[in-house]
Amino acid sequence: MSTESLKLQLIERLLRTTDEGLLKKVADLFRSEKNVEDEGGLTDEHYNIVKEREAAYKRGEGKSYTWEEVREMARKAKKG
Repeated sequence: MSTESLKLQLIERLLRTTDEGLLKKVADLFRSEKNVEDEGGLTDEHYNIVKEREAAYKRGEGKSYTWEEVREMARKAKKG
C-alpha cells in the first residue's frame, strides 16, 4: 500500500467516524509529535485556549459572526 493510499484511507475513516474517543486519540497522537509546533500546528497551550473558547461558545457565552459581519469589521478596521 502506498503512502498516498494510506493517507486517503485514514482521511475517509476520520470523516466517517462519530467515535469521539477515536478522534481524541488521533488528535493526541498528532499533538504528541515533536515537530507539530514546527509545522504550524497548535501547541498544547493554544489547543487548551481553543477548547475553553469552544466550551464558552457552547454555553452561550461566546459570540460568533457570519462571514459578512467579519468582512464588514475588517473593512471598517482597515479604514480606521
